[in-house]
Amino acid sequence: MSFLKLFAAGALGFVAYRTWQRRQLTRGNARLQDDGQRTAPHGDPVLVGERLDVAPAARTASHSSRGFGEP
Repeated sequence: MSFLKLFAAGALGFVAYRTWQRRQLTRGNARLQDDGQRTAPHGDPVLVGERLDVAPAARTASHSSRGFGEP
């Protein structure tokens, strides 16, 4: 009898999973599509529409050490 209950619970879970998958597919068409544009800024309203000129980070100097990588 316990095997029958286990089988029934598994079948019910499978049916629920398949129903959930179908629902996700039909609801997925209503999602917003990515049009490739930037999103509006989140946060400081003073910077809305501003372009920030930020210099790239300074490049660090290389470092060699005797014994690192040498036989």
